[in-house]
Amino acid sequence: MPAIVVHGLIGYILYDMKGLVYGILPDLIGFGYYFLRLFMDYKFNKNDSLLKIISPNKMNTLDWNLYDISHSLILWLILMYLLKEKAIYAAIISIIMDIFLHSSNGWRGPTFLYPISNYAYDGISWNKPLGILITGVITLLIYVYRNDIIKILDDVFDSNLNNSNLNDSSINDDVDTI
Repeated sequence: MPAIVVHGLIGYILYDMKGLVYGILPDLIGFGYYFLRLFMDYKFNKNDSLLKIISPNKMNTLDWNLYDISHSLILWLILMYLLKEKAIYAAIISIIMDIFLHSSNGWRGPTFLYPISNYAYDGISWNKPLGILITGVITLLIYVYRNDIIKILDDVFDSNLNNSNLNDSSINDDVDTI
């Protein structure tokens, strides 16, 4: 999906190569098996063009499960907390874009609260003119306001880590005084 290129670009703008990798991971995990299966089918059966065989109707249960897991904000927030890696924001931004830039008329949006909920927002399709325009504007704004966005994300990240560290250090201080 061409949106993966935009996710990688935005990740790169914010967090260089590490951001690029995290930005494309939700789609790589979510569609990797699906595209591998389609390419193998295409390799042995060249009756249809490759673009013609790529369709959400060809997604099986495993494909949708991988998509739902890889596009879960809950999963990525847990990973960010455990790994303490700021570049994971690139994956989170990719998922947030996918929430609003997918439509039930094409590729359905992610169930971004998976496994708690299977709700998927019915937004604007990313491959329609309005979706392309919105994607371009978002990418341009992130490029122009890169430093401001990084500062905001860093402040949120650091304040959450400092709250965790304060709680841990206060426990250690209590132990030291005993």
